[in-house]
Amino acid sequence: MEEKEINKIKLHIEKFKENQRIQNKSQSTISSYSRRLDSFVSYLKNRDEQDITSITQDTIYQYQIQLCNEKKKTGQPISLSYQESYLVALRVFFRYLTKQGIILADPTSIIDYPLNKRLLPKIIMTPKEIKTILNQPDTDTLLGLRDKAFLETLYATGIRSQELINTAMHDIDLANQMLHVRHTKGGRERIVPLGEIASKYIELYINNARPKLAAWNKEPIKILFISCDGKKLTPATLGKRINDYVKKAGINKTITPHTFRHTCATHMLKGKASIRHIQEMLGHKNLNTTQIYTHVEIGDLKKEHKRTHPREQTQ
Repeated sequence: MEEKEINKIKLHIEKFKENQRIQNKSQSTISSYSRRLDSFVSYLKNRDEQDITSITQDTIYQYQIQLCNEKKKTGQPISLSYQESYLVALRVFFRYLTKQGIILADPTSIIDYPLNKRLLPKIIMTPKEIKTILNQPDTDTLLGLRDKAFLETLYATGIRSQELINTAMHDIDLANQMLHVRHTKGGRERIVPLGEIASKYIELYINNARPKLAAWNKEPIKILFISCDGKKLTPATLGKRINDYVKKAGINKTITPHTFRHTCATHMLKGKASIRHIQEMLGHKNLNTTQIYTHVEIGDLKKEHKRTHPREQTQ
């Protein structure tokens, strides 16, 4: 395809990104689409199509074959989830072009996504292991109390690391032991139970540690969990603190913040929580409806959390 037509497609992509922003899609989603569409544009440079209207189902099919044959630097095939993410971006883009009347028919309608088996996470902590890790922070210190609070929060709620890092003071409802998760993957807000133990340590942290940490920052900060200099925690700091406690606990596993998420879900599932409640709590994108319109009442979710989560059981 000629450079002039490639530039026109790039312009369509910019307008598509703006359309996604109008639809309140998260910046991470828009950036992901942009990177994957750049790959498709590079593919078109070596094709004979005259313009965007001449892209056919065969064009898309050949691109899918190229993705299937792509290799990592190690020489291994790229993952099926990687392939699927590129095809999803392409389909969303061409649906937009069709709705805008830029093309008459959507050539991506033929896409069959690669069969990607969703395997359970390989690393799950046992109840004994998680309890040992949770007992490692020294709650007599400012950072130890902070760490105890965020570790309990990760395990109690199963929220993602970025969701934890972006949690603001006003997102916490200690009276009702609930957490409003706002900065979510895909922009789907949700409300999840904190439970008694996580709520207890968050309250202790807010009253006894956070004000002293915040005093090191000249600017007011609304974020709940802050660093030793009163600023927002970074993913690197969060990961390092967790890794230090795992080593201190003598556990020979690679534990990340996401491991807490998997462990929370697995332990609740073993405790006979329904899949529906777990999906609701984790905010998975394959929910039938968003959190706002779900048929599962938050009161029911809170009771299910109380009944099935190990940290909510009588000690």
